[in-house]
Amino acid sequence: MNYLKKSTFYLSKSQRFSLYLLFILILLFEIFQNFFIQKADFELTQADRILLESYKNQLDTKKSSFASYSKNNFHDSIKAFNPNDYSVEDWMKIGFSERQAEVILKYKGIVGGEFTSKEQIKKCYVIDAEKYKELEPYLLLPEKSESTFENKYSEQKIAYRNFDPNDLPQQGWEKLGFSPKQAEVIMKYKQIVGGKFTSKEQIRKCFVINDEKYNEMQTYILLPEKSKQDLKQDKYQAKKTTYSKFNPNNYSAKDWQQIGFSGKQAESILKYKNILGGQFKSKDQLKKCYMISDEKFTEMEPYIDLPETVAYKIESPKIEYKEVKETSKTVLKEKFNPNNLDHQGWINLGFTEKQANTIMNFKRSLGGSFKDAKILKRCYAISEEKFKELEPYLVFE
Repeated sequence: MNYLKKSTFYLSKSQRFSLYLLFILILLFEIFQNFFIQKADFELTQADRILLESYKNQLDTKKSSFASYSKNNFHDSIKAFNPNDYSVEDWMKIGFSERQAEVILKYKGIVGGEFTSKEQIKKCYVIDAEKYKELEPYLLLPEKSESTFENKYSEQKIAYRNFDPNDLPQQGWEKLGFSPKQAEVIMKYKQIVGGKFTSKEQIRKCFVINDEKYNEMQTYILLPEKSKQDLKQDKYQAKKTTYSKFNPNNYSAKDWQQIGFSGKQAESILKYKNILGGQFKSKDQLKKCYMISDEKFTEMEPYIDLPETVAYKIESPKIEYKEVKETSKTVLKEKFNPNNLDHQGWINLGFTEKQANTIMNFKRSLGGSFKDAKILKRCYAISEEKFKELEPYLVFE
């Protein structure tokens, strides 16, 4: 019995040797086969090399001819135009992506509903220096807006007192020498920065407040020069970083963090890149990102490996993005005064929690009430479709 048990599992010396030999032969065969296939795949004949070089030259020629054709085609097709008349489709026809075109129209709303100068177009962050240079000869607008501080509003002598800009309604900014349109832009800008100014630095960055006006006001503004968040950001970016040449279009959130940005800043830079159409086309666009301070950009600039000029394609790639929509269509039966609605009232009209908060903050920023339907329409949380739905039922008493 023991003998049978032993013979079932026992291999003699010669059998073990045969198995080892077989295993070694199989291994050698696999190595040889692998090596042979790779060599066969990657070793090109002289004729193949010539053919490949010829194909590469043809491809380079096509690329350069496409770039020159796109540019020539652009100049042949475009005519002088007023950017105030342009829709999303019109901006897309001259080389912008759908997302970029929508940003330009939102920017137009922020500056008061119309562009008054070429200077305003140039300041839009989705229009880089190269693209602006291309468009500038065709823009039917003056170089600078007439509504600057050299007009009747700036001629007023202001008797300043200490003030908190967060307490000022639109009329309060007008009393400080701003035009109604400029005051409206400042109120919208306040919404964009989170509904509250936290530092003088934020006030200075508002594009309707020029350096001269800011210097005139700054000693009376009851805010710190920089907020805790600004100081934290500066401290984070001030850390010594060892740079090497890099293309910002290839950087992930982790890569941005490795050169001195926080996780939140890195995510904001990537979102900004997506708004631009998925890539930075020039150093100038990167410089405009509000998460990158002037000092940090100066520090990074020598290492940015990015072509200064990029040919614009007529068909730009579409960038997917999420848009907050009203939760449902509301059936209205009677007229109502929007000034009487509380937070829950707006939710009952089909708005989300976040949208209702934005509307209430916007109302507070106007001094506590909507004067008319036009002002209500300017609130970012109310889409064009939703406003059309509400408009017949609005009353202001």
